Amino acid sequence: MNRDRQQGTKWQLKKLRKMILDTSFLPAETLQSAQPSFSQELFNNETSVKIRNAAKESMFIQGMASGTLDPDDYGGYMVQDAAYCFNAVEAFDVAANKIQSEGKPEFALLYRVQSESYKKYNQEFVKVWQLKSTESIVMGPAAATYVDYESVLSRQDPKYLAIAMLPCTMLWPWIAGELIDSVHKDNPYYDWFAENKPDGHKSRLEEFVDYFFNTGDKEKSLVIFHEGLVNELNFFRNACDQTLYYYSSFNV
Repeated sequence: MNRDRQQGTKWQLKKLRKMILDTSFLPAETLQSAQPSFSQELFNNETSVKIRNAAKESMFIQGMASGTLDPDDYGGYMVQDAAYCFNAVEAFDVAANKIQSEGKPEFALLYRVQSESYKKYNQEFVKVWQLKSTESIVMGPAAATYVDYESVLSRQDPKYLAIAMLPCTMLWPWIAGELIDSVHKDNPYYDWFAENKPDGHKSRLEEFVDYFFNTGDKEKSLVIFHEGLVNELNFFRNACDQTLYYYSSFNV
C-alpha cells in the first residue's frame, strides 16, 4: 500500500461513523447527570467488559498500538469496513421508514442521518481507492454477520437498532483512551488513537439512547449490545485472520 493511499484510508478509518445529530432538544439533566447513564450501564456490564477487553487485546488493535500492524491487514480492514457500510445502508433506510410509520420520528431521523453518513463514506472510499463502485467488494464473515444482525433488527424491532449502533460509538474511544499513552507519536497509526480518544463528553448517540431508553428496555438492550460488541471484536480479529468468537464464548 503506498503512503498516499494509506493516508487516505487512515482518514477514512478514524473519521468513520461520527454521529452528526442535533440533540439540543434533550433536557439539560439528561446531558449532565453524574449518575451512570443507560448507555454506560450497558458498556460497564460484566459481559461487556469481557468483550471489550478481548477487542483491546486483538492482534489488529495491538498491532496498531505498537506500530507493527501490516499495512495490508489495515487495508483489508478498510475494504471490509467499506463493504459493511455499503450493505448496512439498506438496514437503516428500512428502519427509518418502519419506525416513522410507528410514530417515532426522532428515531427515523437518527437512522436517516446514519444512512447518509454511510453513503458519503462509500463515495469517499470509492474515490480514495479508485474503484468503480463498492458493489464489487465481497463481505467476509465478520462484516456479513454484522450486516445481518442490523438487518434483522431494522425489520423486526427498529427501535433497538439505536442500541446496535452503540458498540462502535463507545468501544473505539475506550480503546483509544486505554492505549494512547503507550503509542509513540511517530507510530503510523497514532492518528487513530488521537482522533478517537475520549473528549470527556457523551457522544450524540449516547445522549439519544439515554433519553429514549429506560430501565424497562435494559434486558433486551443488553442482549443486542453484547451481540454488537462481539461483532466489533470479530471485525478486528477477522482483519488479522484470528479465529472469530461465538456469542456464547462470553456467556451471552
